[in-house]
Amino acid sequence: MARGVGPAGTRSPVIPLAPLILAVAGVGGLAYTLGAHLIASAGIGTVHRGPASRRVVALTFDDGPDPIYTPRILDILAQHHARATFFVVGERAQSHPEIVRAIAQGQHEIGNHTFTHPHLWLLSPQRTQREITQCAEVVTALTGQAPRYFRPPWGKFNWTAYRHAARLGEIRVLWSLRAEGWLPVAPPDAIGRIIARRLHPGAIIDLHDGGGVSGTPARTAQALPKLLDMLRTYGYQCLPLNEVLVPEASQPHSLREKIWDWYERTWAAWFREEPVTDDGALAISLTPHRGRVVSLQDGTDIRPGDVIGELHFRRDHILQMHRDLPSRKVGLVLRRELTQSLEALATLATKDPRYQRLPAFHGLSLFWREARMLGLESGPLTNLWQRWSLGWYMRMLMARDHPLGRQRLEITFRDIGHVWISRTALLARYGRSSDMPTR
Repeated sequence: MARGVGPAGTRSPVIPLAPLILAVAGVGGLAYTLGAHLIASAGIGTVHRGPASRRVVALTFDDGPDPIYTPRILDILAQHHARATFFVVGERAQSHPEIVRAIAQGQHEIGNHTFTHPHLWLLSPQRTQREITQCAEVVTALTGQAPRYFRPPWGKFNWTAYRHAARLGEIRVLWSLRAEGWLPVAPPDAIGRIIARRLHPGAIIDLHDGGGVSGTPARTAQALPKLLDMLRTYGYQCLPLNEVLVPEASQPHSLREKIWDWYERTWAAWFREEPVTDDGALAISLTPHRGRVVSLQDGTDIRPGDVIGELHFRRDHILQMHRDLPSRKVGLVLRRELTQSLEALATLATKDPRYQRLPAFHGLSLFWREARMLGLESGPLTNLWQRWSLGWYMRMLMARDHPLGRQRLEITFRDIGHVWISRTALLARYGRSSDMPTR
């Protein structure tokens, strides 16, 4: 270690400058690259998925336009009445302006994917700004519309890209679902299976119409017709990002409301809850039955481990009803909407492969007695833990969402009950003739 002479003639250690400079540079570099990426991956200032309140998805295609596969993909989308978002590379857009205009004319969204598709972790701040700005200028010149969305190559931000996209007014978008694979790549049939398994409302699905791993655009184009048929069968619309990322009607304001909203969104995402219809009162998730064997009136037996459809009230929808309607009308309107939701559920039970083999549908509700008028079987909840936990949860929701607020907290735990309807009973009461299984 190098030494110097102190003020009293003693020798004191001197820290070498080169290692210190390298250490500071290393920390700065990590903050510039990995730090920005971690912030973006955590969803801070970036969008990974749309609202879960509608059965819609956003198909997004990166790295085009490609002279072979982008026109092919546009034709397939048009045949299926689907629209998407294309994150274009600026220099490729310059080389194929007619394809960019065809994307815009098809009412698809066009996003910014940088000018040359470099890895942003290897770029200086000045070069990063130039990449994003040049691509935005190309898209604006070709379409007359500045891009509203930005996605970095490989989904990797650096700090300059994170900030500069916002300065240009571009929303930073990643994805919630990828299916093409990398190592190994997914064959065309697997792309559809992966999306079907991970599908959720508001999904932003990352695909490629150009670039990517070798052969990816060809596999994606081959998989796309079956994928679009599957999404339609599952009751999903394919819309561009500007129509998927529509703010929900009721937004939380206070800290308490934001905490509740975060909790319920997390719950819905974890259990893959999805609305039965976009404008209906019920949502559904798939879950294994836990507890004793349940024997329903039509002879259907539900055994432990059987996968059933778990029904949930859509809290945001019910809350909006309380806000929009006089109290005396809420019950009537809710009953009508529940009937419509059960009719839609009967259709899903026959057409959606995920629901075709479910033996029954179940819910827990304060309104279990009233559910009998809709043809559902019901009974009181006997599990003490569920009575306590769900009772507390319902009381908190009632205090927050009901127009009478805390005045409704006289609800007791024994008011919570089970609601059941077998698949057979659902189809018999709510199925249309076209929904009935053939023999």
